[in-house]
Amino acid sequence: MGAWRSAVRMLAPIAALLITVPTAPRWWCGREAASWWVGEASVQLPLARQVASDLRRGVGDDAFHTGSARFDGEWSFGSAVMGVAGLSQVLLAHPEAAGELRGGLEAGVSRLLAPDTRAFGTAAWGEDGLVAEGGHAYLGYLGVALGLARLVEPDAAWGPAHDALIASLTARMEAAEGHRLETYPGETYPPDLASLAGAVALHGRATGAPHPEQRGWIAALDGWIDPRSGLLVQSLARGGAPLDAPRGSGTGLGAWFTSFADRPLSERLYRGLVAHRRSVLGFGAVREYPLGTSGWGDIDSGPVLFGVSVSATGFALSSARVHRDQAVYTELLRTATLFGMPLRRGARSTFVTGGPLGDAILLAMLSAGPGAAR
Repeated sequence: MGAWRSAVRMLAPIAALLITVPTAPRWWCGREAASWWVGEASVQLPLARQVASDLRRGVGDDAFHTGSARFDGEWSFGSAVMGVAGLSQVLLAHPEAAGELRGGLEAGVSRLLAPDTRAFGTAAWGEDGLVAEGGHAYLGYLGVALGLARLVEPDAAWGPAHDALIASLTARMEAAEGHRLETYPGETYPPDLASLAGAVALHGRATGAPHPEQRGWIAALDGWIDPRSGLLVQSLARGGAPLDAPRGSGTGLGAWFTSFADRPLSERLYRGLVAHRRSVLGFGAVREYPLGTSGWGDIDSGPVLFGVSVSATGFALSSARVHRDQAVYTELLRTATLFGMPLRRGARSTFVTGGPLGDAILLAMLSAGPGAAR
C-alpha cells in the first residue's frame, strides 16, 4: 500500500497537468465569450472607446508599411470603414453610450468622406470615385459604413452625400455587364460586389427608399459561389470567369455584407465557412482555401498557417453571430483572443497584435447583428 500511495502522489501532479493544459487556455480565452455573444456593454464599450479614440486621432496611410502605397491606402480606408461600422453597431445596441462614442463616429465619417482617404482609388482610376461614373466598387465598403451610421443618425448632415453615393453606385452596377463593377481597372472582386449589395440595402433601411434592382445583384453573387466548396470566388476575369480560387477571407466578408441584403445568401456563405472550419481543443479557425487547394497568404488573407487564415477566421465571427451560431462564435473568439492578445487599459481595451486596424475589424465583427442585420 505504501508503494501504491507513493505512485499516486507522484502521478497526481502529472494528471493535473494533463487535465489543465488543454482546458486552462480554452477557459481563459473564452471567459468573455458569453458577454460578447449577448452584446454586454462591459466588453463592447471598452473596445469601442479605443476605436473611437483612433478615429478621432485619425489613422492615415503612414500608419501602415506594407510596401505598397495602394495597400497602405486600403488599410487606412478599411480602418475607418470598420471603425464606423463597429461603433454604429455598438450604438444601436447601447444608445446610452452616444455621449462618449458619437464624436468618434462622426470623425470616422468625416475621414471617409475626405478625398485623401480615397487617394489609393483615385491613383488607380485617375479620378475620385465619388465623382466617377464607373468602377470604384470598393466604395461599397464606404456605403456599408455610412448606412450603419445613418441608422444611428437618420438626420445626419452628411445624409445627402450618402444618398448621392448610393444613387451613383446603383447606376454603375446596373450599367456594368453582368453586374460586375470593377474595383480597379481590369480587377473585379465578388466580395466587393457583396459590399455594394449590403450598402444599398442599408440605405433602403435607413431612408425607406426602395431598391428593387438588388434582386439581380444577389442572383449574380449566387453564381459566384463555388458549388464544391461553398466559398465565394475571390476575383473574376473581365468576362466573368473565376480568376482566383474560392477563398475563406472573401467569403467571410461576403457573408457579413449580404446579411444586410439577403439573409438566405448570407447563410449559404456562412455554411461554406463552417464547412472549412477547424477546431482543436475548443479553438476554432477557418481555412483560406478549399480542401485539396493550397495557397500563400496575401494582403487579403493575412498569414496562412496550416491552411487557416487570420482574415477568414476573424471575418467569420460576424456571420456566426448574425446566424446565431454561439458554439462557432465562441471557438473563433477564443482564437482571436489567443493571438490578438487583448489588453485592458483603464476604461479602454485593445487587441495588442492588431493595432488600430485589428481593433476596428474585431469591433465590427464581434458586434455584428443581430439588430443591425434585421
